[in-house]
Amino acid sequence: MHIFIFYLSYLSLPFLVFLCYFILKNYRNLYKRKRLLIFIVLCFLVTILFIQARFIERNIIVIKNTNIKTGFSTKVIVIADMHLGVYKSKNFLKKVVKKINKQKNIDAILIPGDFTLLPSKDLSTLFSPLKDIKIPVYAVLGNHDSGMPGPPIQKQLQEALEMNGVIFLDNTSSVIPNTNITVLGLGDNFASQDDISKIEEYNVKDNLIVLAHNPDTTLNYKNSIPDITISGHTHGGQIRIPFLYKYVIPCVGDFDKGLLNTSTGKIFITSGLGETGLPLRLWIPPVIDILEFY
Repeated sequence: MHIFIFYLSYLSLPFLVFLCYFILKNYRNLYKRKRLLIFIVLCFLVTILFIQARFIERNIIVIKNTNIKTGFSTKVIVIADMHLGVYKSKNFLKKVVKKINKQKNIDAILIPGDFTLLPSKDLSTLFSPLKDIKIPVYAVLGNHDSGMPGPPIQKQLQEALEMNGVIFLDNTSSVIPNTNITVLGLGDNFASQDDISKIEEYNVKDNLIVLAHNPDTTLNYKNSIPDITISGHTHGGQIRIPFLYKYVIPCVGDFDKGLLNTSTGKIFITSGLGETGLPLRLWIPPVIDILEFY
């Protein structure tokens, strides 16, 4: 299905051009031409937006800085939802890693899942650019990595990530070197693998960052022990048409992107790097988020 949509997107542009030409050639009536002009303008605008979303914006990588008060000091990079496979390749990840390596004074890279989208190549090779990152990289899997939907590649992907230097967290935790900050990585919510009971092993005095792919995981929190939860999954709507994009965000809770303050603590949701469904991004380009905690 994804392959079909991929090729259909290429066919759409010449079809729109042909449609405009056909109507111009076959209608002579002046009144009809006025209506036709409006139609052509609309077709032209749709075509421009299509080109923007299909060929330009989804290949742009922006860097966004956000300062967040947590009570401890660190600087991390968050990337998510790269979805390498049908729409994104190893070369795209190389560009991401190159931009990451240009940043200064970063303590860790945090990746809240969805590495893949129907990958056909060897996973260790596909994610090999990650080994060029020289600071600790912590990651959890997302729903597309856990078969919800997607092939059952969880074990192979975990091995491929670890082979490329990624510290894989599966309801486990790790301390960022030279800090007293703990990263607790939870399993995917869609796959019912997010064991929130692990949070109970900590208290409010601990400096705790929770990594959870789907922000819906936070709806099940029983306390506000985490200083912040970092998620992805929403893509910021991916095709961010005002008032409509929220209806396609696959969350139970009212989640979008950016920083939220909730009854169970702060949540930061990155709008991610890749695409699912259609290979389009509109008004929400791929992003590398730099979070500075203080």
